[in-house]
Amino acid sequence: MSEFKCLQAPPLLSRSHLISPAPSSFSQSLSSMKIACCQLEPAWGDRQSNMAKADQLLLRYGAGDIDILVLPEMAFTGYVFKSIEEVDPYLEDTTTGPSVTWAKHQAHGDRIVRYNSQCFVNRKGELIKTYRKAFLYETDELWASEGPGFDTIDIPELGKVGLGICMDINPYQFKADFHDFEYGHYHSDAKTKILLCSMAWLKSKGKDGSSNGDTVMDTINYWALRLLPLMRQSAADGDSDETEHHTLFVACNRIGTERGVTYAGGSSVLDLSHSEKAQLLGHLKADEEGVLVIDT
Repeated sequence: MSEFKCLQAPPLLSRSHLISPAPSSFSQSLSSMKIACCQLEPAWGDRQSNMAKADQLLLRYGAGDIDILVLPEMAFTGYVFKSIEEVDPYLEDTTTGPSVTWAKHQAHGDRIVRYNSQCFVNRKGELIKTYRKAFLYETDELWASEGPGFDTIDIPELGKVGLGICMDINPYQFKADFHDFEYGHYHSDAKTKILLCSMAWLKSKGKDGSSNGDTVMDTINYWALRLLPLMRQSAADGDSDETEHHTLFVACNRIGTERGVTYAGGSSVLDLSHSEKAQLLGHLKADEEGVLVIDT
């Protein structure tokens, strides 16, 4: 959900030089794992076909092929709901809803308070954490309430994991100072090792109002820019092997056009360690449906 026309990067924080290719021999303190982003183009309001599409994309992957799987924001319903009345039929019970049945992915059901939610499920299919989107985009504000705030969970085999949904990495309501970096500072202070973000990030419009705006690398560079506190922390902590801190950022976006808005794709995995230049470990194209698997 980028709004580059309103949020131009300050001159000293150029987006064009924040990403570098992953080195041929990438290594870090985290245990070896395979991280996957399933990027797809959902059909708005068609939960069953969207689940079937995700199933098809993941069909080739068997047991042990993927350790962490991240889906786009609201991957099974589409994202653009313009009222409470529109979204109500798609809200789910936290334990029995269709998305929970598919992968314990849920959104709260028939309750007065509605949230845009993301869940973390372990290998046994047990729900470990339901994270509620803290920073709402204008589309969310039509039906959802703000979550209580950013959070982390301690997973024995992974370390400290942070969850996030799209607008969470932007300045609050696009009104906070660009340099506040709320999400980045929170997870820098928390020493988070892995950030898992479900996205429904829009493709920016060109100066002529067309959808020919930022490229997929512009989008990924902007994400990196919003996480500068984590890169600066890594640079500061990198004086010795004992203090060196590593953070992986996993963003799973969607593609396609829905109800007049176009999504940017670019699902990617970034290593935010070592310096103020993130290492791009892999990404999908702006119009590519598929599964990105990164073996760290």
